Amino acid sequence: MATGPDGPTRSEPAGERAREASGPSGDSALQSLATVPFKRRFVVPAVVLGLCEILFVGVPLWTAFDLGDLGADTLVRTALPIGVGAVVVWWAAIAGWLLPLWSAVVARRRGSKVNKEAAARAYRITLKGPVRVLLLRTGVWSAAAGLTGLFLHIYDDWPTQRVAELIALATVHAYVVSCIRALWWAHILSDVRDRLFAVGSPLKRFDDSHFRRFLLVAMIVAGGVVAAQATFAYYFVPITHEQYLQLETYVPVATLVGLVVWTWFARMTTADLRRYLASSRGETNAAPPAAVIYRRAQALPYRLALLTICVWFVVALVGALVCRLHLGFDLDDTIILSTATLILAVAGSIYEQLWHREVVRPLLAHLTQRYRVPVRSIAPSLSLRSKLMLSFGGVVLLACGMALLWGFVQYKNLATQAALRQSEIGLQWLRSEVQTELGSTPAPPTQEAVRSSLKRIIAASPEATAVIYYQGDTKTGGDTEKLLAVGGGPMGAPKPPWYVRGLMTNPRGNLINLHVASLTGRSGRLQLNWHGTRYDLGSVAVFYPSYRGRGESMVRPLKELLVFFLVLFGACAGIVAFTVAQFMAPIKRLEQRADAMARGELADPVAAGGEGDEIGRLTLALEEMRRALRDKLRSTEEVNLDLERAVQMRTADLARKNRELAETLDKLTRAQEQLVRSEKLASIGQLVAGIAHEINNPVNAIVNTVGPLEEAISDIDNNDPAARAQASKDVREMVKVVQRGAQRTKAIVSALHNYSRTDDESVVDFDIDRSIDDSLELLRHLLKQNVTVVKKYGDVGRVRGHAGQINQVFMNLLTNAAQALAHREAAAITIETRGEANMVEVKIRDNGSGIPADILPKIWDPFFTTKDVGEGTGLGLSIVHELVERHGGSIECETKMGEGTTFTVKLPRQMPITEQHQRKRPTTDVKTREQRTG
Repeated sequence: MATGPDGPTRSEPAGERAREASGPSGDSALQSLATVPFKRRFVVPAVVLGLCEILFVGVPLWTAFDLGDLGADTLVRTALPIGVGAVVVWWAAIAGWLLPLWSAVVARRRGSKVNKEAAARAYRITLKGPVRVLLLRTGVWSAAAGLTGLFLHIYDDWPTQRVAELIALATVHAYVVSCIRALWWAHILSDVRDRLFAVGSPLKRFDDSHFRRFLLVAMIVAGGVVAAQATFAYYFVPITHEQYLQLETYVPVATLVGLVVWTWFARMTTADLRRYLASSRGETNAAPPAAVIYRRAQALPYRLALLTICVWFVVALVGALVCRLHLGFDLDDTIILSTATLILAVAGSIYEQLWHREVVRPLLAHLTQRYRVPVRSIAPSLSLRSKLMLSFGGVVLLACGMALLWGFVQYKNLATQAALRQSEIGLQWLRSEVQTELGSTPAPPTQEAVRSSLKRIIAASPEATAVIYYQGDTKTGGDTEKLLAVGGGPMGAPKPPWYVRGLMTNPRGNLINLHVASLTGRSGRLQLNWHGTRYDLGSVAVFYPSYRGRGESMVRPLKELLVFFLVLFGACAGIVAFTVAQFMAPIKRLEQRADAMARGELADPVAAGGEGDEIGRLTLALEEMRRALRDKLRSTEEVNLDLERAVQMRTADLARKNRELAETLDKLTRAQEQLVRSEKLASIGQLVAGIAHEINNPVNAIVNTVGPLEEAISDIDNNDPAARAQASKDVREMVKVVQRGAQRTKAIVSALHNYSRTDDESVVDFDIDRSIDDSLELLRHLLKQNVTVVKKYGDVGRVRGHAGQINQVFMNLLTNAAQALAHREAAAITIETRGEANMVEVKIRDNGSGIPADILPKIWDPFFTTKDVGEGTGLGLSIVHELVERHGGSIECETKMGEGTTFTVKLPRQMPITEQHQRKRPTTDVKTREQRTG
């Protein structure tokens, strides 16, 4: 379990924090899953979007590339296996992705526990599913189109450019439909995730899915921009079908590169958020302050929207260069397409920032609830006025810009259609005139006669503005005859570009635009009837000024269109600015008054705007709150005065009580010191009594031996050899008795000397085993009756500390052990010592009755004892515990009723430096214990 700022969360594999719902929430989730279908929820989008793909992907491909002309056999051998393979790949991938989620749903419906790893996989697919579905579906269509194009390239001689156009068009249309599919899946999976998993707080849900949601929004917005741009280019821009396909070949590559660039910059922009979320999970401590995160989080939607506009600006710029330089688009068409792309990108960015604001809303709510974020420190770079102006201004710009583009395109289309219609009429008129002039001649018409006829016809109509180009089919000397150019009025016919000759030779005729000369027209074959015989005499093209070649007739409509756009945009912008100002003025006043009220300024009223809308009702509610706060504050001040007087009285009474308590505590301290002193005296008295008893035995032996020894010494001078021998033997035995008594007395005195060291002694090196032996020597009078002492000394070595205090520890523990073994058969005390590199361990074990479990936690408490009044004060084990801790060690007690008790003392080899300099308070070796307690 890892504890974050929002409570405990269960750690899951691969870093996922998905956990199963349990308790009441788990029961409700189980009931909801039992009533809501799972698999059937994916059937409706599959059917609906499948039909949409047929209409918006299959039909455009069939129409644009004339797939019906390939023949049924070719389609069966090509499209059928590829389509079956695409369906198999799609369903296999979807089944593999949804299988863990379906298993989790089935397990929950049965009421069984879901495996943690399976739950983690199911939780991950609910987060990653929409983006995966979008990419997979688009990739399946692209791959299917690519395989189809490759087959047609190999077996039907399709050019590479046509195959690329097929793949690009399929990718664009499939991507747009897949965006809708991803959005639908996101809704379904979000509902399943909320019902199946309990992922904790909103911050956890934000942490799990925020960047994927950012990316999904960007991809869907890109799909919308691509769809709108393609629709606008197809229906409103006067480009040929071939040019449209060439344009769409560029769109998928540009969109993919743009999304990759957007993702990279978005990862950099959200780095601070990821650091904060990692800090909230406890993975790192390097996180910016909450105020900084709040400012960056609230600015993040607008930064991402600006990033989207910048990416699409680059895409539009590069697209304009490609269209103009590589695809040969007209300059006007290139500008229209680029401008439309930018306007659509602005509209998409507006939707995107609104969507991103919903994504970051849980994080902002968490920051304001968890931290006390200063209001003035989180002021955004964009105020509410700026946000409204940008949003409404973007909408106005979108509407007016698209209206301007649509109006210009319509004018251009109408002008172009008029010029083309005029060219068709002029082409028919020219054929009629030539037929009339050459059809009645005695000789058959020739190309040279056509040239002469065209010159006479144009010379007869000098006011005509039409430009006529004639190209014969015969060759002279291996070269095609020169192109005849006539007409054009006083300026004459301009020199035709190099490609006009090739376009004119098309038997079906062509639409030809001469951008250099601002001419547009049509070409056709010139066929004449002469005496029932039809003669094909070459190609002729008739051109009239296009919309750009109309001079003043074009300038005025464009000026009117531009003025209309500016007036419309200004009027809409004025309405937007005035409406935003009306909204913002009362909100600004409310903000200022709320800030003043927060500072305690409650005298000035909150002025209402006069209307009863939401802002007006909010103003009235704030005014009512101000009045209530003012009244409450007045009553609170009166209560505070009463409380202050009561507090003063209570303070004086408390001071008196404190003085009495201090005096009582001082008396209690003195009584405690007297009690400890008396305990020390009683302990010393008991120890002295025991030592006196021990010394009395050897002294009595010496005293009782002195008299007989004196008599035995006098018998040594006896003349009787037998008497002298007996006396000498008695003297030696009595001397041994005296020696043993003296040695015994010396041992007791030495042990007493070692024990008599005080707490104020310096830190020295001493032997633990020797200290235990000295304590046993002083307690011989308690142990020699019925207690067996078993020593199991290890290689302990020496310890640095206060020897006298450690002696007192062992004395108290051995005394308690001896008292616990009183009147027991086969009583034994086992002493074990063991040495380590930095620690010494001593175990003192007895086979007494043990300590009851209910009083075991109290044995270290001062003055706790189970003995009768007058037999002990309960300070022995408390002093032992204090002395051991003072030396940096520890003491533990293990007991079992009826089997005995073991005290384990662990001491460091070197007493801590801080403890060496502390003043040691006097301690006592009072032993208070009954059933191993004191």
